[in-house]
Amino acid sequence: MATLLNIVLPVFLVALFAAFMQARLNLDIQTVSRLSFYILSPALVFDALVRSTIGGRTFFLIALALCVLTLMLWAIAALGARLLRLPPHTAAAFIVAVLIPNSGNYGLPVTLFAFGEEGLAYASVYMTVSAIITSTLAVYLSARGRANMRAAMHRVVRVPVVYAALVGLLLSTLRVALPTPIGRAAHLLGQAAVPVMLVILGIQLLNAMRAPLQTQYLPALGVASGLRLIGAPALAALLVPAFGLSPLAVAVFVLESAMPVAVNTTILAIEFDSDPMFATLAVLVTTVASLLTLALLLNWLLAM
Repeated sequence: MATLLNIVLPVFLVALFAAFMQARLNLDIQTVSRLSFYILSPALVFDALVRSTIGGRTFFLIALALCVLTLMLWAIAALGARLLRLPPHTAAAFIVAVLIPNSGNYGLPVTLFAFGEEGLAYASVYMTVSAIITSTLAVYLSARGRANMRAAMHRVVRVPVVYAALVGLLLSTLRVALPTPIGRAAHLLGQAAVPVMLVILGIQLLNAMRAPLQTQYLPALGVASGLRLIGAPALAALLVPAFGLSPLAVAVFVLESAMPVAVNTTILAIEFDSDPMFATLAVLVTTVASLLTLALLLNWLLAM
């Protein structure tokens, strides 16, 4: 219970407050989503990379482990979508929901509360690599739901997070210090990303609760939720120790892999019209269920 109250619940309360305020403010979700996707998220990734104290070897191992895990989940999710006979646009949202955890606006605060600043450094690397995957593979899959391969790839190369990550990684590797005004500006924008993402999460939770129940989504929602909250961390726990990471890095990796469906899944679905309602419901169901699953997982990880 202490784990739930002190680590998971504070993050959830922010989203609930945003949902409460949305009922009165009626913010335009697409405008807020684009602000996050095109401005704040790139700044967050760039700032996390240039400030990171994690060595290149550790960064590479976390990135490699996450890429392997993503490929495994992609294969499983694609098979699930086919067995469920989902239409292409819903299949795109289904696969992205399984692949992309909410490692930023949910995962970073939870990791900080659970493992402190040292754990947060590993979580930032995970979040950065996940953001790159989101901005490449997830964008491609989302756009592919209603477009051909060439058009989908064209959307990928227009995503700014990719370039922010490449520049940030280059500066971090070369140990180049940014001019103070630029560094502070990037940090300010990056700091704004997490609360804005939580606002988006709250708005989408409210939209999902207001929407009529779409019973045709229930089987796919059940499978996607199980894979995201249980299958992904189980695979991570089996896979990651083989990469030679420290026990803390392994624990953070497993915890981040257990996060609910990312808010960016809804943002991508809105941007590329790959079944936003399914994406929203997946965010809602897994976020609520994660109150229990994360509390149980954290009790196990903290006892190790």
